[in-house]
Amino acid sequence: MEQKSGGGKDNRLFFRFEYPAPVRYRFAKKTEPGKYMVSPWFKGVGVDFSGGGGALNIGKPLPAKTLVLMEIKFPYSDDPVIATAEVVRRIDVEYKGAKVSQISFKYLLINSNVQDRMISFIISRGKSTL
Repeated sequence: MEQKSGGGKDNRLFFRFEYPAPVRYRFAKKTEPGKYMVSPWFKGVGVDFSGGGGALNIGKPLPAKTLVLMEIKFPYSDDPVIATAEVVRRIDVEYKGAKVSQISFKYLLINSNVQDRMISFIISRGKSTL
């Protein structure tokens, strides 16, 4: 597998597609065991996507393990891809002159037919990390 710039092993199993997709997202914050508070909708911008997850530039510094509901707009459909994901890591980056959070996420819940269509689209335009 390809090495990430940080020197660690890249565990990605899917092709990556760098695309600034418009994304709407909400996150769930645990308030007590078994209870969550859901945020209002926020906007983010895609960095890259794969069949198993991706990365977004967002304004909120969401920590790892945060649950996120997202709607991702791809050019092949009028309907957004809707998925529930989990943040796996966050870094600070600069995007269009502003400091933002970049989250990497993995899909937890996504319709398999929608995911298959998204993977086909990504493979036709993406690059392999293997």
